[in-house]
Amino acid sequence: MFNKGILHAPPPNPNAQPGPSTADNGKTVNPITGTTTERQPAPDMSEEEKEREMEKLFVLFDRLEKTGTLPPSQNPIRRAMEKANEAS
Repeated sequence: MFNKGILHAPPPNPNAQPGPSTADNGKTVNPITGTTTERQPAPDMSEEEKEREMEKLFVLFDRLEKTGTLPPSQNPIRRAMEKANEAS
């Protein structure tokens, strides 16, 4: 694909360690397309947005636990609640 001009960068070295790649200029390289992108700083979130995201995560972890996909011992929400109860 690189030889035909479809990819923007040569394929990665097959002996290279897996993980996120960066170009010489520090930009992140997409391993599929070979294109580079600049890292965008995470936007600041308001307290209300943080709370909504926390509630979404709580619901998702609860669903995973109820379906048996996630054992209760691996649920980070449950572990945090148990630690808080132990500290009290």
